[in-house]
Amino acid sequence: MEGGKIIDVYRGDSWECQLLESILLDAGIDCFPRNNAHTPYGPIASMAAAVIVMIKQEDETRANALLREHGYIK
Repeated sequence: MEGGKIIDVYRGDSWECQLLESILLDAGIDCFPRNNAHTPYGPIASMAAAVIVMIKQEDETRANALLREHGYIK
């Protein structure tokens, strides 16, 4: 992911964000998940940990359309 501003497009559970990441990548939208639960040994894997899906700002309109289409937002 080069150039442009990076924004968050969705916040949710780890499993939701993994599914959304696949949908966005399949549509040609670069994205990556991020969470803030880290230890010196790496990220903490927790079912309750909130994850944020990050995209380029220029892809926001397309990403939001996909989120609506797949029921992530209304």
